[in-house]
Amino acid sequence: MTLDQAKTREEALDVLDGYAAETREDAKLQRLRRPLVKSYLLETVPHVRTEPPLESIFTRRGHSLLPLDDTLSKIKRNADGKIIGLLEKLLPRHPVIYTTEKSQEMDAWVRNLVDASPALDNLWLSGRAFDQLYNIILATKPIHRFGRIVFQHQSIFELNGAPTPEPQTTAEEDAEDQEEPEQTLQAQEDDDNCVPERRSTRFMVIDRLDRLKTLLPKMREIYEPLQCISQLRFPARGNGGHDFYHNGKATNRSDSFVDHRLHVKFVLQIYKQATETTETAAWHGVQKSNLAADTSGEIILGAPVLLQFKQPLSQAVFDQFIQATFRHKRNVFRLWGNPIQLGPRKVHVYALDRHLWQPLYLEITDRQIVVIVPRGTCGNSIHRLVTNVQQFLDPEVTVWIGDRSYEDLIQSASTALKIYED
Repeated sequence: MTLDQAKTREEALDVLDGYAAETREDAKLQRLRRPLVKSYLLETVPHVRTEPPLESIFTRRGHSLLPLDDTLSKIKRNADGKIIGLLEKLLPRHPVIYTTEKSQEMDAWVRNLVDASPALDNLWLSGRAFDQLYNIILATKPIHRFGRIVFQHQSIFELNGAPTPEPQTTAEEDAEDQEEPEQTLQAQEDDDNCVPERRSTRFMVIDRLDRLKTLLPKMREIYEPLQCISQLRFPARGNGGHDFYHNGKATNRSDSFVDHRLHVKFVLQIYKQATETTETAAWHGVQKSNLAADTSGEIILGAPVLLQFKQPLSQAVFDQFIQATFRHKRNVFRLWGNPIQLGPRKVHVYALDRHLWQPLYLEITDRQIVVIVPRGTCGNSIHRLVTNVQQFLDPEVTVWIGDRSYEDLIQSASTALKIYED
């Protein structure tokens, strides 16, 4: 049976479960490999807003949703009638797309869907969030199991005339049918003379959990980019694992889609709790700020979100960051605004978040970013900002929301740990 033939929830999920088992078996026998099952975790709106009709969002992009029940639909591409995946409203405000299509195609497809839909955003897992998920893995998985972690940091703003960073498919994701993208790495080495001179770290480690627990803290002490986890593998209940990426993508490398979906749901439960806790802190830890006077002269109330850099940004990095973030429509921060220069390394920005077109009020200096988040602004915007500051500016950035640290907010959301253990 195929997804096209599936008529019920049970049949559709059974198709993906069987596909995952067959794909894993193909890998063991070194047969021609097929794309893996992938999930794309999305965000819609805060609980104080009405959730958008997903059907109209997909229709505008030339697709139809064919319901199997109240929460699960097949995604049909109208151009050729092909079923390209499933859409499940797995949790309130968090739809998930499941697909067996190639990463190269679906990464771009999901990116364009989100970019054209203010009501949608990716899930954004910062290095701080991954730290908490990693601690859960260490606490719940047998120490003899293998873990896989990828650290990534690119100082793209060190380049003169740097382009705005956009979500990109990594070589690792492209080569989803292999653990080590050896040919891609060799091609990069052959073209090394074209690599710009800036700090760019992409470090992958695969080892037993007991060794990771012992060695990683020492390694992270001496090399700060290792503070920024961008990919993390959850060992599966059986063979293989589930790879989660910083932009909300998850790849199933196990032989069970059922287990994959459980891990996706677990991460969503923690993320949802963390987002709602963040919103509560930002909306209700209210204080007046002279950063937040709008054009009518009213004062906007909201708790300050503070991102402090470990080291001050250089003048060149500061200038490139402002230019790339607010002068280009397509940027990974999804912000739009007109910076008001108050000094060589200080600007105010009355910005719009392209997710829900909510206002944000920022003061950016070479040492910190202060953001005033009005009530109703999606907490996902904060996760996105923290994630991409770690990825592109400072892997050791310290974040506060009002008087609470960002790490504390994420850790408090780990009360979902009991669900995972059960």
